Amino acid sequence: MKPDLFRIICKNAAEKTYYPQCLQYIEMSLPVEFHDLAKSTLIYLLPSNILDLKTREDRREAIESIPDDAYPAFAKDIVKLGVTTIWNKEKKAKRHGKTAIRNRG
Repeated sequence: MKPDLFRIICKNAAEKTYYPQCLQYIEMSLPVEFHDLAKSTLIYLLPSNILDLKTREDRREAIESIPDDAYPAFAKDIVKLGVTTIWNKEKKAKRHGKTAIRNRG
């Protein structure tokens, strides 16, 4: 599989935002030997998509859709940390009148 195709599939999976739907997309779109790699990539793509949800409750629900025992280990904690980090950086950028990092072209 070409790396560009793998990246596109992982990005499309992350756009599903809720973990069960993300996994379902990965399982339908990739050969079995790539599932673990895709799950490991997914946790770094999910935080910005979760932050795009409109309400705090929706964001919490998306994070809670990740099982505590998900692969890789600490996946839920890594996603939570990513969401918090991006949120704080955007808040700080807004306070200083700058464009948020993830919104740059």
